[in-house]
Parts: sequence; structure tokens; C-alpha cells
Amino acid sequence: MTIVNLTRVKHGTRGGSSPAMLQSGESGGSNKRPRVAIVYHFFPHYRKGILDAIGRDDFNLTFFGDPVVCYQGIPSLRFDANTDFRPAAVKVVNNISFQWAAVRAALSREFDVLVLLANPNFLTTWLAAAIGRMTGKRVLFWGHGFLSADRSLKNHIRRVFFSLGHAQYLYGYRAKCIAENFGFRSRNLYVGFNSLDYQSQLRTRRALLERPEKGRQPSEIRILGVSRLTDKCEYDVLMRAVSLALETSELQFKLTLIGGGPAESGLRALAAQLKLDIDFVGELYDEEAVAAYIFYADVVVSPGKVGLTAMHALMFGTPVISHSDMDRQMPEAEAVAPGFSGMLFQHGDVAELSQCLISIPNVFCDRRQTRKNCFRVVDEIYNPHRQCEVLSDAIRGKAAGPGNDMQVLYGDGYEGRS
Repeated sequence: MTIVNLTRVKHGTRGGSSPAMLQSGESGGSNKRPRVAIVYHFFPHYRKGILDAIGRDDFNLTFFGDPVVCYQGIPSLRFDANTDFRPAAVKVVNNISFQWAAVRAALSREFDVLVLLANPNFLTTWLAAAIGRMTGKRVLFWGHGFLSADRSLKNHIRRVFFSLGHAQYLYGYRAKCIAENFGFRSRNLYVGFNSLDYQSQLRTRRALLERPEKGRQPSEIRILGVSRLTDKCEYDVLMRAVSLALETSELQFKLTLIGGGPAESGLRALAAQLKLDIDFVGELYDEEAVAAYIFYADVVVSPGKVGLTAMHALMFGTPVISHSDMDRQMPEAEAVAPGFSGMLFQHGDVAELSQCLISIPNVFCDRRQTRKNCFRVVDEIYNPHRQCEVLSDAIRGKAAGPGNDMQVLYGDGYEGRS
């Protein structure tokens, strides 16, 4: 295998210019395909869209990941036989993770670029990033980035960790703004957002749009929760909000929860106490069935925090309600544009969430327009094609774009998250 010749240049410790400018115009005219190692703890099935997309780009890709069948209830992705996937077991000792394949990839002359999971709890990732830099590789971190702007010890450690890479591939604009405030250069902070298996879901969406709308009572509001049932989901807040809304309005609320988990028995007991008729669907892995639940719901509510559930809901045209405390949120919460693709309430505030539920018929009075708003968020921003475009730029060392796509999409109607 012929390896791209790398040109060493000086760079700062906080994400300066890459030592390997991999574009043909920046590498002495070389047109060799960069050899890229993507090292992940494991590849979940929902990464199929972005991995398929980046696989079609002009790279030689090798994927390193733990070959587990399932991790924390999430099925792993099954790679095609012609994909260069190499098993990379993860070992955990006293909450510190080790994945020695990352170090071997950093030491190998086989690769020009290392794309590493941005988790500072992986001791071997620190080593791999440092070795990658010393051996002239371009080092990218793929992950959430900074979760808060606090000048805490935890964030100080994260700042040192991220400084080992040349650039970061991030899921949200807020993380970029925080990183800039911590001294990282904007051109090295790539906001690629997140996505699910877009093409497969798009086919399901089109099929659902062809079906006739189901009959319903005008006063009925259909609320859906989709996630593993744990205390972190805070569905107790949602249930109390529904109970309050029933007492203070003339609307009828139908609540459905998809998922199983350790909190289910407690939620069932609370439902009985509040005298709520809730449909506990349980675990459901049939994507088309889940899509139908989302499509026919008026709103998907995630009172604890919202991650890829937001992408799932918006893909099928249903707005999302979650809380507004961004330090406790996932980056996908940035997809919730109040009044367009959802609503936000103060974290833990039952009364405010109740008012959000009551206001649904007024805020989202035109269901067709609401669907279009939700579709746009996914079709234009949170999809594998957009992710691939940004990740490709990051791998090649192009300057990162601003990353404020949601503000551009919704203009003054979008509340900033920075």
C-alpha cells in the first residue's frame, strides 16, 4: 500500500493547522487517497447512514471497533464483507477504558489520518492521539466536545485531551462556541451534527405520507415517548404534567411510551396513582412500527434530555418537546426550534411542561406545515450526507464552516444556544 507523503508544518497545541494537509492542492500535487483509521468503542446500527456515506468518498477506510453484538441495549452495525473492519476489544478497569488497537493504529505506517472517539475516559486514546501527532498523522476527535462552559477541573482535563488532536468533529454548534471560548481555533471545529439511517427512514416516511390520515377527535392530543425507560428520562415529570393539563384544560391527552427498562414498574405505579390511562408498548425494534407511532403523534416529549430521539421524531414530521437547560442536554436538542420544530420548557418544571402540552393546538395548528418544518431540519442539516460533507472536510484539513446551520435555516425565529 502506498502511503500519502505528509508535509510537516508547525502548529499550536490547541488545534492548530494539521501537519498533513491532505488535499491535492496542499500536498505537493499528490492525488493519493488518504488512508483513514476510524476508531470507535463499537459501531451502533444507527451509524449505518454516515458510515455508508463516508465509505463512498475518496478515502481508503479501516474501521476499528469492539465486535460486540449489542452494547447497552443498542445493536451493533454489521459491516459488509468487503469493508475493512478490524476487531478492537474494549477493556474496562476501574471505570478507565482501554482499546489497544487505537495505539497500534497510531503506530502503524498504514494510516495517514486517525479519527478517534472523543472520550477522555479511554486512556489509550490519549496515547493514540499523542503518538499519531508524533508520527505525522492528522488526528481528529469525533464526539460531543465540551458539554458545558464551566471552568471546572473536568473541562480543564477535556481541554488538554482535545488539544492532542488537530481538529474536532462535533454534533452541535454550542460545543463549537464553547471550544472557541476555551481557545480552540474556529477553522478546526467542524460541526457535522448527527443522523440516523436516513435513506431507509426516508422510504418509510414516503410510504406513511401516502396513507390517509387517521380519524381523531379535535380535542385529543397524542403524546409519545420513545426511549429506554430509566430514571434519567424523567417520564414522571411528563406524567405529572399530563395529569395537570387534564385538570386545567378541556383537552384530552393520550400518552404512549415505547421502550422498556428499570423504571417501568415505577412509572406504571405512578400512572395508577395519577389515574392516567397510558399505553406502555414495551420494547419495539420494528422500525416501520415505531415510525408509524411517531408519524401519527402530535408531539414527542423527552423531559429528561433528548438525543437521537429528536432526529427520529423530526424525520417523521413530529415536533419535539424537551427542556432548555443545555448543560444537561444532548447536542441534538439544538434541532428543537421553538414554534417550528418543537418547544422547550424549564428543566423539571411540571407546570411549564403542562402549559406546553396545552398550547400544542395553537402553536402547531397547521399539521402539514409543522411536518414540513420538521422534515427540513433533517433533510437539510441532520442527515448522513451533511455529516459526510463535514467529516470529509475535517479529514482533508479544509477550514471548518461556521456550523450555525439552524440559525441560518430559521433566522430570527431560532433562539441561540451558545
